Amino acid sequence: MTEGALIGARFALMIDLALLMGLPLFWWAMGMAGRKSLLVILALGGMALSALWLLASAAAMTGTPISSPDWASAQILLTMTPIGPVLAVRSGALLLTLACLLLPQGLRVALIPAAVAAATLAWTGHAGATEDMAGTLHRAADVAHIWAAAGWIGALAVLLHAVVTLRHDVQRVAAMLGGFALMGTLIVATLIISGAINLVTIVGLADAPALVGSRYGMLLGAKLALFALMLGLAAVNRWRLTPLLERGEAQRAIAHLRLSLAIETSAAIAIIGLVAWLGTLDPMA
Repeated sequence: MTEGALIGARFALMIDLALLMGLPLFWWAMGMAGRKSLLVILALGGMALSALWLLASAAAMTGTPISSPDWASAQILLTMTPIGPVLAVRSGALLLTLACLLLPQGLRVALIPAAVAAATLAWTGHAGATEDMAGTLHRAADVAHIWAAAGWIGALAVLLHAVVTLRHDVQRVAAMLGGFALMGTLIVATLIISGAINLVTIVGLADAPALVGSRYGMLLGAKLALFALMLGLAAVNRWRLTPLLERGEAQRAIAHLRLSLAIETSAAIAIIGLVAWLGTLDPMA
């Protein structure tokens, strides 16, 4: 029960912070206006979910139910472990995000503290426990992985909303899909390279065969399978469906796009769930 609460809190927090960074990143890259009110909700949600994650971590540490918070353990986590500084940086970044949204060009400016808030996730998993130079490399790769994933998730959210609510502006959707091509390529390359670094740092090449048959190995395999599915769907969207839109074959293309983006988004959500679970496991157990 306590493990499930911790995984759930990690999952919700990852989704929230990924959207908080990913949405303004995509809006800025595509030259879109965006919605400040949505980012305000996400920033406030990030604060609430961070508090929930702290309580879930304390519950997992002591084995007590999260419904009866162990405030003493939570205080220990805040004052005697790296969790305290991580939450302080994240809270400051989220507050700064809210402040930036009050500015005329707030969406662009808010992207910077939102990226900092998302980056703090790297210190709450395996990367946070890696020491010395290997730890620095691991955290740098993990931050790059988080930022790339956030960019993809933000793009999926906007694109899925566009094709679901589409009425007549087919060319606008085609332009968004075409404009995302370069950004998507950079995201995929970053995910592959940073993911490989993370795997080698966490497990090591020599111990990689030990993952076969383990819970960690099976969950990692599921994550990689879903990632491959997302790559396949993204390729279909780029090379098959976008040209159909550009040629004016809207009715046929939009129906397929809606299904493709819905599946791709579902796969992304499932991957985040697996990552939330993987972060609580010992790879060698």
